[in-house]
Amino acid sequence: MSPKRIGKNVILLNNRPSIIGNAAVVGKKEGEGPLSHEFDKVFEDEFLGKETFEKAESELVKEAVKTALSKTELLPEDIDCCFSGDLLNQCISSSFGIRDSNIPFFGVFGACSTFVESIILGSMTIDGDFASK
Repeated sequence: MSPKRIGKNVILLNNRPSIIGNAAVVGKKEGEGPLSHEFDKVFEDEFLGKETFEKAESELVKEAVKTALSKTELLPEDIDCCFSGDLLNQCISSSFGIRDSNIPFFGVFGACSTFVESIILGSMTIDGDFASK
């Protein structure tokens, strides 16, 4: 049974998809904040040894994927698709950060809403039996 619409703005997901893992990798500034104990990895060098911020951001994505997979004991081939985004043209940091994993990638561009849109799209994809992870 596919997701069901309830009114114009609500979708009922029949299979109740859930989040089975996560990762939070951040730069020095975030690591100095009140949530520092919540992060999986804090990089002291905001450029992560890269020449540009964009390349550093791609490296953060790559590290987040690697950490999330490790924490869940999954391999890249276990993942059917990934929804990710950033504020750069063409979701460049996300696409370059995930490309070496060979996980199929959907770029999402929604500024501050990108993570929520990604969760919604991932949930609907799983609930509709188009993916399992």
